[in-house]
Amino acid sequence: MKYVYPVVFSPEEEGGYCVYAPAFPGCVTEAESWAEGIDKIREGLCGMLMIHERDHLAIPAPGDPLLIAREPNDVVTLVDADTDDYRRRVGVRAVRRTISIPAWMDDAATQAGVSLSQVTQDALRQQLRL
Repeated sequence: MKYVYPVVFSPEEEGGYCVYAPAFPGCVTEAESWAEGIDKIREGLCGMLMIHERDHLAIPAPGDPLLIAREPNDVVTLVDADTDDYRRRVGVRAVRRTISIPAWMDDAATQAGVSLSQVTQDALRQQLRL
């Protein structure tokens, strides 16, 4: 499902922003930049919305961005949240892939009790900056 919610960027005295979604109490993050804030609050919104979808809870109304109470330096903007896309990106559904590694490396990993699946996932997350 696709949603759009107003979020508030509240400047912090020491720099950066506190970013929150008024429709979801507790959906709050901190960010150094607007881009980082939008990415982080979108992740939070998707997580909250997925819980509501899964548990068949009422989806909170976004609210009118013009009526959101804020401090004088706060900025209200809209952020989209696509739970179908988020589910695909962070879902736990496993996909079997065949990889090749040297035999000595496989022996060493087995002897050390290292999970090749976990190591591969960790390396891909780091490489893809996920």
